[in-house]
Amino acid sequence: MAEAWTDLRRAGENDVEEVAAILEEAAAWLRSRGIDQWPARWPRSWLAARIREAECYLALRDGRAAGTLSLQRSDLPIWGERPPDALYVHRLAVRRRDAGLGRRLLTWAEQAAAATGRRYLRLDCLAENRQLTAYYERAGYCHRGEVRVARRTSSLYEKDVAQP
Repeated sequence: MAEAWTDLRRAGENDVEEVAAILEEAAAWLRSRGIDQWPARWPRSWLAARIREAECYLALRDGRAAGTLSLQRSDLPIWGERPPDALYVHRLAVRRRDAGLGRRLLTWAEQAAAATGRRYLRLDCLAENRQLTAYYERAGYCHRGEVRVARRTSSLYEKDVAQP
């Protein structure tokens, strides 16, 4: 299991290549397992816009980028109109050599949501990715349904982070 990061910081526009490299490595690994969840190459201008709009973070281990995730205050395309009671995780990925870091990033995101007074941390994943849906369920996330967006079915997951 990977050790915790040595630094977790908000990504900036200068980090687009690092974020892209992590996401592309994860996408290639998923494809090798028959899961076509993410693009093989992430458009850099799109990622730069997401970094500006969302709270994108980089987890560093010994000075190198090991993982990334983004937190959003809403997610209209996937979750629809909701009260402002949650943060939403997107693009959570870790380098293969840092397997195990994903759970630590989720725990950090849960704490961040709670610290902002949000009751829930929500996320979605490709419904057909049964290993990932099981992973989220083992991490304490409750399945809240499915939604079809852009010819893909996503499973919706939520965790109450306000509970002691």
